Amino acid sequence: MKKPLYFLILLFLLLICSVPPPVLADGEVEVLSEEMEYTFGEEIVFQIWLQSEIPVSEINLVLQAPGIPGFIGQVLIISPGQAQFVYDLAQRPLPAFSSITYSYLIILENGDQVETPTYSFTYLDNRFNWQELIEEPFMIYWYEGEITLAQGVLDAANNGYDRVLELLQQPASDQPIDILVYSSDEELQSTLTSIGQTWVGGHADPELGSVVVSLPPGVDQSLEIQRLIPHEITHILLYRFMGDEYKYLPAWFKEGIASRMEFYSHPDYPLILERAYGERGLIPFSHLCLAFPADPDLALLSYAQADSLLDYIQREYGVTGIQAMIYAYDQGVSCERGVEISLGTTLEELEKEWKRDVFSRGKYLMYIYILSGVLFILLVLLGIFIISKYQGNQLEQEWDTNR
Repeated sequence: MKKPLYFLILLFLLLICSVPPPVLADGEVEVLSEEMEYTFGEEIVFQIWLQSEIPVSEINLVLQAPGIPGFIGQVLIISPGQAQFVYDLAQRPLPAFSSITYSYLIILENGDQVETPTYSFTYLDNRFNWQELIEEPFMIYWYEGEITLAQGVLDAANNGYDRVLELLQQPASDQPIDILVYSSDEELQSTLTSIGQTWVGGHADPELGSVVVSLPPGVDQSLEIQRLIPHEITHILLYRFMGDEYKYLPAWFKEGIASRMEFYSHPDYPLILERAYGERGLIPFSHLCLAFPADPDLALLSYAQADSLLDYIQREYGVTGIQAMIYAYDQGVSCERGVEISLGTTLEELEKEWKRDVFSRGKYLMYIYILSGVLFILLVLLGIFIISKYQGNQLEQEWDTNR
C-alpha cells in the first residue's frame, strides 16, 4: 500500500516541476508604473514604465474627455522600458473640472496589440493655492479673501439646497458638492473657454457635482453670492433627481427654475425684456429648447425670458405646475410635449399667454404711472391755485383794513 502512494507523490512533484513559470500580464506586457502630472491650461505629461517579453515597436495614448472628440497620440519611447507623452493643453484644451480617462495601446514587434487598464483623473485648476471650508455636503474652495467669504457661500448654498429639495420633495443627501470661488471674471473665464462659455459668472457640472463661480471683491459681492450659488446648486440637484433624463429638460426650463431659486433676480432682466419686446427681438421659446445662444447679449436675453416665463408659470399654475413639468420631462418627452402633458396647453400658446400677461401688464402699469403723474400735477396746480387765492384774499383784507 505504501508503494503506490510513493509513486503518486513522485508523479505529483514531476507535474509541478514541468509547469512553465508564470508569464507577464496579458501574456507579453506588464505595466510596472504610470503617472500623470499637469499644469492647468499648459500641458499634461504622461509617463509609463513597462516590461515586455517581446520588443515594443509603438505606444499610443488614448484619451477621452466629456463633450469633445477622443484623442490618440503616439508616445515617445525614451528607453525599452520607459515612454512619455506631452499633451499640449493650449492646442487641445480639455473641459475644466471634468473627469479625464486615458489608456495606452501597446503594439509589439510581432504585431500583437496590448491595451493597458483605463486610468482617470479630474482636471482641476492647479494654478492657485486653494483654501477650503468643509461642511457636508458642501466643500467650499477659495484662494483670495477671508473666511467670511466662504461662510457666506456656504450659507447661500445651504439655503438654496433646502429650497430646491422642497420643490423636488426630496430628502437631503450626503452626496458632496464642490464649490470653487474665483476672484475675478477673467480668471474664471480662462477656465471655461474650453467648454465655450467665456462670459458667464458661474457654471455647474451636474455629473461631477461641482460649481465654479466668479465673486470679485466689492459692494455687490454678497448679492452675487445670493444669486449665483443657489442658481448653480439647482442644476446639480435637478440632475441628481432625474439622472440621465436631465438631458430632456428644455434649456429655458432648467435655467428658468435655477433663476427662480435665486434670492435676488438679475436687476437688468425687466429692462432687457421691455427693450426686446419693443424692438420685436424676443426669441421664440421653441428656439431655446436645446441650448441658449453663444452670443452674450442673446444669451442674457434668453436668461431673462426663461426667468420671466417660469415666474408666470408659477403664478398661473402654481408650484404643482412646475413639479408636473419636471415629472413629465423625467419620462423622456420632447420640449413641446412636456408642456402639453403637464400644463394642458401648447408651448406656442403658453408663450402667447406669457406675453399678454407680462407686456400688457407693463403697459397698464405705464398708463397708471402716467395717470398718477398727471393727477399729481393737477393736485399741485390746484394747491397753488388755492394758496394763491387765499393769499389774494388776505391782501385784499389788509388793503381794506389799512384804508
